Amino acid sequence: MDSEPFWERVKYLIKTHKTSQEKISALLGIPTGTFRNWLYHRRIPDAETACDLAMALGVSVDFLVYGKERDITEEHNGRLLERKAAAARINRLAREIVDRSGEM
Repeated sequence: MDSEPFWERVKYLIKTHKTSQEKISALLGIPTGTFRNWLYHRRIPDAETACDLAMALGVSVDFLVYGKERDITEEHNGRLLERKAAAARINRLAREIVDRSGEM
């Protein structure tokens, strides 16, 4: 994952909320130096801290990572359709194999 957009969104949200890195790091319960190190060296925090950061900034982790809210239902439905199509292909191939074995 390219971490630059993640941190650009974090910086933008800090500015938008008229808050500071110090306040955000205090909310996260981490030293300001650690937060700044992540920010300037573009290090992604662990999942729990990323969730806490998103909550502190009033957005979802999806927004920090992708820049938009993802429609999980749409993604799930797409995967479901792909699986159904794959299952149909497998069933068709299995029937062909059975039909061919009867011809011998």
